[in-house]
Amino acid sequence: MTPLIDVLLVLLIIFLVMMPIMLRSETVALPPSLPEPSETVAVELKLAADFTVALDDGPAFPGHELAAQLRSKVGKAGAVFVDSAGGVPWDQVISTIDTVRGVANSLDRADLTVAVRLHND
Repeated sequence: MTPLIDVLLVLLIIFLVMMPIMLRSETVALPPSLPEPSETVAVELKLAADFTVALDDGPAFPGHELAAQLRSKVGKAGAVFVDSAGGVPWDQVISTIDTVRGVANSLDRADLTVAVRLHND
């Protein structure tokens, strides 16, 4: 019985000595830190109940001209906020969002964020 315990103790010491050698640390090359993102420009669309749209507090124009007016602004924008006043039908809000997404997709800007803000005034 005693020789068996001696053999086990020797094996235990061998494993304890070999364990740090068997565990090799692997160095990982991390990518360089990303530059700080530049401040993104947000475009504000204001929908009125009379089916007119205003871009960034500019003059109001008919809703069917939105795609043409939006093309120049979406290229540099990071987000588009659609502000809907009280009395605007929900289908007009959805149609406006679809127009914004269509313009963004045509300019290869599928990453554009579109958010809706509803106002009850």
